[in-house]
Amino acid sequence: MKLYKYIICGGLALTLTLSSCESWLEVEPNDTRTTDYFYTTPNEMEQALIGIYNGLLPIANYSWMLSEVRSDNAWVDKTTDKQRDYIDIGTFNPNISTISTLSSAWNDLYEIVARANMFLSKTDGVTFSDEKIKNQFIGEAKFLRALAYFDLVRYFGHIPIVLEPVSVNEAMTIKQSKQVDVYETAIVPDLEDAVRKLVDTPLNYQGNNASAGRATLVAAKSLLGRVYLTMAGYPVQDESKKALAEQLFSEVIDYARANNKYWAQTGDEWQKVWISDNDNKYHIFEIQYIASKNYGNPMVFNSVPQVNDSYTKLEMSGNRIWCEARLAGRFKLMDTEGVSLDIRCPSTIYTDDFVDDDGVPYTGGPFFQKFFEHKMKRKMLGYEDIDAQIADRTYFPINYPIIRLEDVMLMYAEIVGPTDKAKSLVNDICERAGVPTVPDHVTPERFAEIVDWQRRLELASEGIRWHDLVRQNRYVEVLQEMFKFNGSDENGVISKPETYELYKLVTKDSYIYPIPDSQMKVKEGLYEQNKGYN
Repeated sequence: MKLYKYIICGGLALTLTLSSCESWLEVEPNDTRTTDYFYTTPNEMEQALIGIYNGLLPIANYSWMLSEVRSDNAWVDKTTDKQRDYIDIGTFNPNISTISTLSSAWNDLYEIVARANMFLSKTDGVTFSDEKIKNQFIGEAKFLRALAYFDLVRYFGHIPIVLEPVSVNEAMTIKQSKQVDVYETAIVPDLEDAVRKLVDTPLNYQGNNASAGRATLVAAKSLLGRVYLTMAGYPVQDESKKALAEQLFSEVIDYARANNKYWAQTGDEWQKVWISDNDNKYHIFEIQYIASKNYGNPMVFNSVPQVNDSYTKLEMSGNRIWCEARLAGRFKLMDTEGVSLDIRCPSTIYTDDFVDDDGVPYTGGPFFQKFFEHKMKRKMLGYEDIDAQIADRTYFPINYPIIRLEDVMLMYAEIVGPTDKAKSLVNDICERAGVPTVPDHVTPERFAEIVDWQRRLELASEGIRWHDLVRQNRYVEVLQEMFKFNGSDENGVISKPETYELYKLVTKDSYIYPIPDSQMKVKEGLYEQNKGYN
């Protein structure tokens, strides 16, 4: 049973920590007797904990819009005269502090922080039947708070740190902190404590196995490893963190292998990972969704262009977000019989190489369909049609991965270079995908290129690529080159000046987004706008 099955009937826990539009940090409602009387039993504490998890629901959409669309995996062009957030994001428009995607991301991520702060402030006042369960709950809340702060610092850079419930007046005095302080004060301590407190098999308040989707020890290790690797890169650039990341990744990989977890053995099995019937089987940690109003995966609708009813009866967003030409070309390499050389291709992107049920070829750009469970995809993989369950855009049931084993394997390989273990890990991914493996004799530079390409191909549309480019401090050169390439013909002559000139908008300051305008106006002088967006 998915985690969010509990939430539909557990609404009380979801309303106790809602913060107002005017004060994203205030979590205590006017009637304080509500929270005082609610957080009193283990059962109520677990409902409140599920409420923190519930805050993750919109995060998939921000991962898609603010990371994938920003990267060289995705391509958007100024093909419409309508104002669309994804166009401004993907073309590096510096005047985006007022767009709704940014303000919503800020508010929703701080909502997770506020709910976690309230929960953690109440734990000492509740007696559990087993102290281990109480510690596990604390570990889960800190894992989720760290996850929210990790996204906040990567999206917005200089942000306020709040680790306890505060009033409106108190919130109006809290200034931004440096990025390194957000990591060292909030993210790393929370995850280190989560590693100490979390377990392999989470329990509910009664001591029975909890529903699927809760944070585990291996999830905390994986996320802490990713945080350390991020700190080792740009902009923090603390090289000492690489060794810590390597150790954690090694422990996660060894655990997965010893317990036969998180790995699809064959390419055919890998394609079926991206079907909701297989949720909670392969990802180390994932956001839980169900086919119910407002409990579905929001990024699915926003990632799919206009398609006909051979795919789904639902009218999709029509957003023109395509798989970038060179990535699509790499996916679409064919053998002599016209079969994709990369088994991941048909489950990752949809191209004009395919036709619908009526034999009509798709004529739009190649779009990402990894999370789009349309009728033809499910039929191709041997699953029953679920289109009738998708009543509207809020019903898509497929979970969204935050951490996958393949991500951990490739981050480990990136750190250590072409060791025997690292080459073996990369080869496992390549062999399953049906693509060439790492040569026996490979230079560190060539190995890094192979790892980089496998991260793009394996993790495409999962909101990873932009963060990779930033921590590797390659985002300016890579994104500038992308616009120049797509604005030129095959001879390198500028053929689309408007597209070509977009490269000038990618600057050193582009690694973070502006503080949302709505937050800048909360109190004059409280926040300083990020450089490049004044």
